[in-house]
Amino acid sequence: MPPGRRVLVIAYFFPPLGGAGVQRTLKFVKYLPEFGWTPTVVSTSSRVYGARDTTLLDEVPHGVRVMRAPGLPVARWLAILLGKLGLRRLRLWASWPDGGLGWAPAAFLAARRELRRERPDVIFSSSAPYGGHLVALALHRLTGIPWVADFRDEWASNPHLAEQPRQLAAASTRAERAITRAADRLVVAADYFELEGAPRFDPRRTTIPNGVDPADVVAGDGAPSADIFRLSFIGTLYGTIDAAPVLEALRRLIADGTVDPARFELRVVGNVWIPDFAAPDDVPLVQTGYVSHERAVAEMARSTALLLYVPQASRAPSGKIFEYLAAERPILCTSVAARLSGRVMHRIGRSAARYSKILPDGARLACGT
Repeated sequence: MPPGRRVLVIAYFFPPLGGAGVQRTLKFVKYLPEFGWTPTVVSTSSRVYGARDTTLLDEVPHGVRVMRAPGLPVARWLAILLGKLGLRRLRLWASWPDGGLGWAPAAFLAARRELRRERPDVIFSSSAPYGGHLVALALHRLTGIPWVADFRDEWASNPHLAEQPRQLAAASTRAERAITRAADRLVVAADYFELEGAPRFDPRRTTIPNGVDPADVVAGDGAPSADIFRLSFIGTLYGTIDAAPVLEALRRLIADGTVDPARFELRVVGNVWIPDFAAPDDVPLVQTGYVSHERAVAEMARSTALLLYVPQASRAPSGKIFEYLAAERPILCTSVAARLSGRVMHRIGRSAARYSKILPDGARLACGT
């Protein structure tokens, strides 16, 4: 590819924000220069999002300009207020499409200034929030610059949005169709994504699955303790991702003597956004709170086994599954509604078999659907 090409990246989730949504765009920006592309990023300066990881800034290549547009989380505040008042239907209207529209006007102005300063060869936008795509759509129509829209998740067909009022569902469908029809290229994180106006056979579609940056998996990060069985969940507990069945199962295993609580530890490494979350009294639980991505990867390496919990409504493979595999620890899959390739499932099973010798007597790890 000819050197010296420029790409304007529009992404709300970008360092110093942390969490799963940051990784995909960060890695694109990190490695695009190796392919002759110089990125410029339009992100947010908002501090509303509850996960920050300043260590990720070290991965942004030297010389990459990052413009941080302020966000006005009026919709988010209003949605929280309406939720507390029990006005659930109005809360859905206030937060459409995902609470991110408060950032879109400032992001548009920042991106427009950059386009005037130095015209890029391509505009690249990533969702969620979907407001980033709407900003890119407006810029594309104004300038005619080629546009690539990256979907980390589905929008109109997202099962997590299935309870929206019909009018909002119709608005999401129309907006997604406008995006897919206008974009020159579409990138999806999984081939089964259903996008309005861009069926799977659309030649503009390209699937780039999530994965693992080898630089993140450093040899010598640690090893499991021989004295304690540490089962770790790495990520955020929220909404339907509450792992309550696992907690109840552990309580029963401890009660009937299958698991020795003195030699067992359940670790939740990440935010817990579930009110009154707590483990049963007999279950040894350690909550670290949010940690840097570097530490999260190290926590995987130091775990005896890793807990993967996917809600039944979800079809998307959890982004953490790939780092779990790279950690080469057995994986306890309590619910996998997602589709993974046969090779990935084989590797999960092989990993569990390799480490089965360190399980407590009578305990087993199972991977399945």
